Amino acid sequence: MSFPSPFLSRRWQRLAAHGFPQQQIRRFRQFLRKTHHALLQRTNPRLFARELGWSEAYTLDFLTAAVAEGICALEWEAYCPVCGDLLQRARHLEQLHSHLRCESCHNETDLLLDEEVTPRVSLRRLFPPPGDTAARRSDLDAALGRLPAVAWVSRPLFRQLLGEEVLPPNRSLGIGHLAVFFSDLKESTRLYRSLGDARAYALVRRHFALIEAEVENEGGSVVKTIGDGMMGVFTDNARALRAMLRSVQAIHRLNEEEELETQERLRLKVGLHAGPCIIVTLNRRLDYFGSTVNIAARLSGIADGDEILVSDSLLDHAETQKIIAPYHCREEREVALRGLEKAVNICRLKPLTATGAG
Repeated sequence: MSFPSPFLSRRWQRLAAHGFPQQQIRRFRQFLRKTHHALLQRTNPRLFARELGWSEAYTLDFLTAAVAEGICALEWEAYCPVCGDLLQRARHLEQLHSHLRCESCHNETDLLLDEEVTPRVSLRRLFPPPGDTAARRSDLDAALGRLPAVAWVSRPLFRQLLGEEVLPPNRSLGIGHLAVFFSDLKESTRLYRSLGDARAYALVRRHFALIEAEVENEGGSVVKTIGDGMMGVFTDNARALRAMLRSVQAIHRLNEEEELETQERLRLKVGLHAGPCIIVTLNRRLDYFGSTVNIAARLSGIADGDEILVSDSLLDHAETQKIIAPYHCREEREVALRGLEKAVNICRLKPLTATGAG
């Protein structure tokens, strides 16, 4: 497969400007050259990860830049959760109907980005694809699993480059299940008084970088910073819990490395809750709203330093129970949260009390 010279030059140069090394760009181009065009039509994004040997997160970020620079085209497909038939295909999320009826099995469904909707990628010069390859897509989906749309739209780079394009400010779409965290620093104003503005700010920036690294390592995404705090999301409860445990431990190690006195130490407070929410475009970025987000924020507000408040929405599975088993966890029932009618059951998790924790 050959590419016109303008395609090779301007677009690929802009792709490199997003921070991707030339070596990876060359690998991607080689993959496009040797791959039959049928595999580059409305394909499962996980095919790129498998063939290139990249992590799913890295692949999605690379494809985000490729879509933004016009190298690839992105579409969204909605499937019936009962019979699996294709319900709708759209170039933009805003074009998907939020409520659909399946003509095959007559099931009616409200579209959720983590269940019925999946992204498809095509090489731009083949878009729109010259022929339908539904059987090939079905085989790939069976082998790789469909990528939930929420896994891509939650990536920070996607929200930065494509968020407003795929979901305009006047629209929202539902997500059936998302783990949401809020973090903050306990008594951060005292930190600035003790260390001075410049050093305190430098430590706060380092603490952001440490948390973001742990979140990224577990496949989550930081949505935004709020003062000295952060908000982020995960599609998997267990990975969210592991990332938050390691974040508290990472901040503890930062305190040790900096040899901070007791009154100067950064002490992370985290609230973690999971459930349904909506995704919207706000301030030109994709953002999340709903009771799940509100509860996570409130839990962070009442957490103590070096503590994670985890709601029982994350603790009803064997895997998450196994993760918290080595740690001190004090359960509290029917905790009332400011501004919210429904009380929640929580676990006060102390990540620094684990025996042999890493």
